[in-house]
Amino acid sequence: MSKNIWAIFYCVSIFLSCTAQSRNAVKFEDEILFYTNHFREKNNLPPLKLVSAISYEAANHSQNMASGRVPFGHIGFQQRTNYLHNKLSAVATGENVAYGNLSAKEVVDIWIKSPPHRKNLLGNFTMVGIGIARNDQGLLFFTQLFAR
Repeated sequence: MSKNIWAIFYCVSIFLSCTAQSRNAVKFEDEILFYTNHFREKNNLPPLKLVSAISYEAANHSQNMASGRVPFGHIGFQQRTNYLHNKLSAVATGENVAYGNLSAKEVVDIWIKSPPHRKNLLGNFTMVGIGIARNDQGLLFFTQLFAR
């Protein structure tokens, strides 16, 4: 094969790999949303709506933690809150973070067992964003950002 054909093949394979990773991340986010809303339903609360603008902010925070730009935690939460207030007129926000090689159910179960995270899961919120990032060692970082 010529070099051009190999270059095209390489680009297509990279695109397909990235697309598969994006689909996997979306599936993972959907699973976290499912377990979150299942927990809320068991507690007689309405489901949260997944909002892409909130997920974008959550994904940025997860990526920042995964890359080491910010330490694990809630650094920058006030800026994320300000963004949601300006973008969506959010009047209340909350945030859950976690890290580890966890399934969607495991990460939600960890949040359920932690009083401050549980409070967010059961909070008076209507919208949620979920972002997941993987660091160079393969460790996952999760951010769940709530708004009303």
